[in-house]
Amino acid sequence: MTVSIGRRGWWRIGIAAALCVAGTGTAAVASGAVPLGGRAAVSADEQRAPNSEDGLQVVNVSVDRTKVRGLTVVRALVANLGPNEVSQHFQTTIKLPKRVTVEGKVFPESCRYDDARRELTCDFRKGLSLRRTATVLLPLRIADDVRAGERLSGGAVSVQDPDRPTRVVPSRAFTIDVQ
Repeated sequence: MTVSIGRRGWWRIGIAAALCVAGTGTAAVASGAVPLGGRAAVSADEQRAPNSEDGLQVVNVSVDRTKVRGLTVVRALVANLGPNEVSQHFQTTIKLPKRVTVEGKVFPESCRYDDARRELTCDFRKGLSLRRTATVLLPLRIADDVRAGERLSGGAVSVQDPDRPTRVVPSRAFTIDVQ
């Protein structure tokens, strides 16, 4: 029996091969077996920098380009990088660039504005398990006075780790390019 992959199917084979190769290396590292180079492998936990406290982090913020008076979505990804599960609720804060407004449904639905309507605070009430992620989705409408070619800056996403309330967690800035 012959199966045709087609022109668009080859990338899937490449991804599968890459994952198999990565999985083999991960298995060798996790087993502690000595690789061919002669150096002893270390486990994934031993690869972490000593005394590092990762905790909750904003690991990615993406925003699609939009047209004049267009609608775009801010996607923020928060990860619990460890070393412990976050069992309490935690909050993310999104500072909006000037000349944008929220339009439509946000996720999570628990997001609320500050008095000036320039920041949103979103509650994640169930905490976040170790090595898991949470997403914020925020649809934004570009103001009528923004022209093509402008870049709206000043946006940022931050997270407050309830297990480390005094620790400063860096925020992730974002800009919106208007076409």
